[in-house]
Amino acid sequence: MEDLRFDNVNQLKWLLIVAACVVVCMYGFAQKRRALAAFASAKLIGVLTPNISRCRQYLKNALTLAAMVAIVLAMIGPRWGTYYEDAIQRRLDLMICLDVSRSMLAEDAGMSRMDRAKDDIKRLLERLGGGSIGLVAFAGKAELVCPLTDDYEYYRMTLEETGPHSVQLGGTNLAEAIRTGVKGFGDSAGKQRAIIVMTDGEDTMGGEPEAEAKKAKDAGIQVFTIGIGDAQRGALIPETKDGQKSYVMFDDQQVWSKMNPDQLKAIAAAGGGEYHPSGQVNARERTLEWLYGEKLMPREERTMKEKRVARQYARFTWPATVALILLMLESLISERREATA
Repeated sequence: MEDLRFDNVNQLKWLLIVAACVVVCMYGFAQKRRALAAFASAKLIGVLTPNISRCRQYLKNALTLAAMVAIVLAMIGPRWGTYYEDAIQRRLDLMICLDVSRSMLAEDAGMSRMDRAKDDIKRLLERLGGGSIGLVAFAGKAELVCPLTDDYEYYRMTLEETGPHSVQLGGTNLAEAIRTGVKGFGDSAGKQRAIIVMTDGEDTMGGEPEAEAKKAKDAGIQVFTIGIGDAQRGALIPETKDGQKSYVMFDDQQVWSKMNPDQLKAIAAAGGGEYHPSGQVNARERTLEWLYGEKLMPREERTMKEKRVARQYARFTWPATVALILLMLESLISERREATA
């Protein structure tokens, strides 16, 4: 089986549990033997418990442990046996630039701004049918936390772990976010490319995000912006001090943070894309998922092409079936011998 591969080798870690169960079983049998030896002699034990079969006890435990091993083998997702199928190759790469500055913790989007953004991105992942997606986290500087990938589960895990701790410098630098997003595409000039900046638009670093968006447009990369937060009243920025919830202060005044739509509209205009708000009562439908379906998917469909893809048959049902059979056998075997007349 030269084409043997596994979907998730990391699941082999559960074999440690199986090994621990083996040790526990061995220890249990040893303790039982010592307890019985202390209670009576071997001949007397045979008289007192004539129908108890130690071999059957060993066999039942062995069947259970073997079933556990088979379950782990099913969990790692073995595949072998190649077949070919026609697939659609999508040629749209997306780079999400997510603002992780402290102002994104403000709770004026039905939840925190950051949670709203992450919720939008998760919904987008459910709609993507192909192509690659990357993630840039930015505050005072920008970091490519997930390069372009078509492994959406890995992307989802990276997204969950992304937060204010992902970038060490405070503030908001929209220009560097776009610049880092462009670099993240690498050499993919043959594909349709788009950057989506998700932020409250409060640029505190004095850069030139419109100029960076224009450069991206000239390189064939469309720049969209999603504004998150309340543009009218705004909200306080929460923080935790000594285990107590409080709010960010400046000059003995609580800091109110508002979403800046004008900045985001200018960036989108310079980048040849569009601006849309998210998380407002009158704009709930304008989520990232909506933007993808209405504006990006039509471009993706125009660039799709067919190709033949080699795949392997999933064989996880084989070890799963073995595990079921072993457990059924274990349940049918009694620890007692049939009584003799």
